[in-house]
Amino acid sequence: ELQSVTTRKSPLQNKIDELGKRLAYLSSAAIALIALLGVILGRPFLETLTVAVSLAVAAIPEGLPICTTVTLALGVLRMSKRNAIVKKLPVVESLGCATAICSDKTGTLTQNEMTA
Repeated sequence: ELQSVTTRKSPLQNKIDELGKRLAYLSSAAIALIALLGVILGRPFLETLTVAVSLAVAAIPEGLPICTTVTLALGVLRMSKRNAIVKKLPVVESLGCATAICSDKTGTLTQNEMTA
């Protein structure tokens, strides 16, 4: 039963995936355009291909995951100053999207059991 549970991606993870796909498509288009221009201008094919691929690799930001992690960590720091502590960084982003948080004194929501 527990194996059938799927984990959903947070909205931030979905946006990062979407950004990665867009960058991949744009890089592919740039490679094709530069290779075509190089062939039209009479440049050697291998040289043109090397330049196109190197420019496409340079277009993909290597620091994006690090930047995202640091931003989420700063969110955790700000929340901890207000006595709200979370265990996982993506929870911070999901909590930021919440419009209402329900809680009770009995522990039903936190322990998933009814007590007398």
